[in-house]
Amino acid sequence: MTETLLEISDLTVTYERGSTVDTALAEVGLSLRRGSVTAVIGESGSGKSTLAHAVVRLLPDNGAITRGTVVLDGEDVLRRTEREFRPLRGRHVGFVPQDPIASLNPTKSIGAQVKESFALAGSSLSARQVEERVAGDLRDLGFSDPEALLRSYPHELSGGMRQRVLVAIAFSQRPQLVIADEPTSALDVLVGQDVLRRLHALRAKHGTTVLLITHDLALASRNADDVVVLQRGRIVESGPIAEVFADPQHTYTRSLLASSARLVAGRVLDVGEAYRRFARAEPADVATVDPVIELAGVARTFRAGGREVVAVRDLSLTVPRGATFALVGESGSGKTTTSRIILGLERADRGSVRVFGNDVVGLGRGGMKALRRRMQVVYQSPFESLNPRLSLREIVAEPLDAYRVGSRQERRARVVELLDRVQLPPSYAERRPRELSGGQRQRVAIARALALEPELLVLDEPVSALDATIQAQVLTLLTELQRDLGLTYFLVTHDLGVVADVASQVAVMRRGRLVEHGSTAEVVLRPKHDYTQALLAV
Repeated sequence: MTETLLEISDLTVTYERGSTVDTALAEVGLSLRRGSVTAVIGESGSGKSTLAHAVVRLLPDNGAITRGTVVLDGEDVLRRTEREFRPLRGRHVGFVPQDPIASLNPTKSIGAQVKESFALAGSSLSARQVEERVAGDLRDLGFSDPEALLRSYPHELSGGMRQRVLVAIAFSQRPQLVIADEPTSALDVLVGQDVLRRLHALRAKHGTTVLLITHDLALASRNADDVVVLQRGRIVESGPIAEVFADPQHTYTRSLLASSARLVAGRVLDVGEAYRRFARAEPADVATVDPVIELAGVARTFRAGGREVVAVRDLSLTVPRGATFALVGESGSGKTTTSRIILGLERADRGSVRVFGNDVVGLGRGGMKALRRRMQVVYQSPFESLNPRLSLREIVAEPLDAYRVGSRQERRARVVELLDRVQLPPSYAERRPRELSGGQRQRVAIARALALEPELLVLDEPVSALDATIQAQVLTLLTELQRDLGLTYFLVTHDLGVVADVASQVAVMRRGRLVEHGSTAEVVLRPKHDYTQALLAV
């Protein structure tokens, strides 16, 4: 048995896009040591996910492997037909996808889907052996009651629970190789950390080799032995991750590492260390000056399946004009419900909600429409928040059309002005979202939000789906727009690193309650609550 499990040589992948053919991977070569974790990093569009899908032969219909070899345990598996390759999936190569919501069938129980993986892999285990293995794996992944979990459906589980189920499926056949494609990007930091910790435990227990696709450089540094750096479909640097991150040789690797305030000379800093290192000035105390948002004693309870879920409990906060106010918390903490209450998309059960001095609860339809012109929202996913059938011109002009602002010619001119404002060329106006990178799509979403010249932007995880360099660019853009336009930001996020970069005030939310609140410097450098301290330590 050789030390190398997977050897990829000269791998080239192309995509047909109408009359053109784009090269997504060009002559890629890498090797994975048995039992190791190798991280593949690079910007959006660098070819990371294409590499992962090429290894398991799950490219989209317009994708093709045009040359190269993929040697798994001594066999070039690209020589197999699709029918011959199919048994390798699951049994020899496991796959943990990025999106736990889209990756599980909502109509089937968790038990049916976990057991289906054994049937598809042609497992020789008896029904009793399957049950014992599944129960054991689920306990290893932190489920105290596997039987109850197996009776559940995906919508009844949290994001972290769904992702741990996908990890269980990936490891269920004891494959030699598991490919994890951005396995924590859709999760909160503490939940993601727990998922990775349990994945590592399974990997060590079964001697599995892992190929980790990620845009999170700090995560790669903490979880991988080796690293491969991709730029525009080509490998520009590779080697032991400690060596590459401490002394990068390629200019692209250096630029990637420079985009992360958390990595210095190969060492991951905690949020407080990074904040101190970059010597940010503490903001002035403006907590009560000209408030844009005022919440007092706000509560919201949802009723589902005969039970009550309290999303927000007795919440009070004030957001001053011109501030960036960050609301931080894990999934289910109530932060998104709070933002929807501010936007008038959810109604509080009790308490006072005032935006620009208006009582949101008491506003009629006309008053609410006028208020919404002054506040807009930028959503988390740039891939889902833009209509794929519309051109960028039509997308950015949507609010102008809805409020009948100006003539058609004036609206067209306004679209060009907005694209320029978010640093996109006018020629992009006729493009469709599919022709843009994730960062470009988020710039379009910001342009659309600015169309009506709002005073308040609600930013719902605006950079969590973006790579490190693109994330830094979008945050810089938002900072410049706030300075130039006098905007107030209400930022919803789970990432205190982002908060430390851009926010002047922060409130930490857990299980519907505020557990800590103050200036960013106060909360980041002198956290009082155990939960805040745990978030800062990630």
